[in-house]
Amino acid sequence: MSSGYTSAGGQLAVAAGTLDLAGSSYEELAIARVYTRRKQQLNLMNGYDSSNDDNSDEDEEEGKLDTQREYHDNGNKKFMKTVQRMPAKGSLPACERVVEEKHFNVDGVCMLDVHFGLGQPYLSRKHFYENQRLKSEQLFFVEDERTMQSRKTGYWRTYYDGGNVKSEVQYDQHGVRCGFCKRYNDDGSLEWVKDYTKDYIERVSEFNAKKGQLAFSEHDAAVLLGFPAGTLPGTAAEINREYRKRCAPLHPDKTSDPDAKEKFIEVSRARDLLLKMVDDKTTVDAA
Repeated sequence: MSSGYTSAGGQLAVAAGTLDLAGSSYEELAIARVYTRRKQQLNLMNGYDSSNDDNSDEDEEEGKLDTQREYHDNGNKKFMKTVQRMPAKGSLPACERVVEEKHFNVDGVCMLDVHFGLGQPYLSRKHFYENQRLKSEQLFFVEDERTMQSRKTGYWRTYYDGGNVKSEVQYDQHGVRCGFCKRYNDDGSLEWVKDYTKDYIERVSEFNAKKGQLAFSEHDAAVLLGFPAGTLPGTAAEINREYRKRCAPLHPDKTSDPDAKEKFIEVSRARDLLLKMVDDKTTVDAA
């Protein structure tokens, strides 16, 4: 936010820069529409009746939790689901956010347990055998709780019905397999193992080595990123924008071109060269 608001006392209340939830004043947060509710300010001179003097804002409908239950013919639980109703927001329709969900067989054994605690982005899902032993456990990082766009994260494990681990796979912050991933025989002996992180480190080293061997002029780099011949970019934002455009078609999901990796190395080297040029120019101008 930029300056331009003065409080009743004459002091500048909104300074240049960004808002901070803990450091900014109530007035700043209200003007910016971060706070949309009134301040709870009380006068305790004459006491306070907590049973009748609660004038705070009413609870919102969107915070309401609803639990659904179903039962087998023998009376045992069949299904239980707790959701939080979320109203429409912008172009997104109203939806129900799962908080907890459980499925039971006719004998009352929980076969599936889904937990997505309020206020945190991780959803866990566990399957069970009829002997109540854990069959599998999975963890998801939920990027958007309305659309439930998610990615795998953490350790994913499966188990034999006797309790021994059957497989163990781990995922990094990008939802990609990492570290040591293993599969086991039912007697506990190791059947398969792969170190994905070691492969990634080797590929990164190979990529950086090839990129360092490329040599071309700043004008060549500019042309490679799509700038008109003879024109050099003036800002890092321009460079990164054109870099992203050139990289998008090279993604493995977008092309099967065997030379895509080499092209990516070239555009990455071109970006580095132009960013260094802009940085050096900025340093000289500042001096």
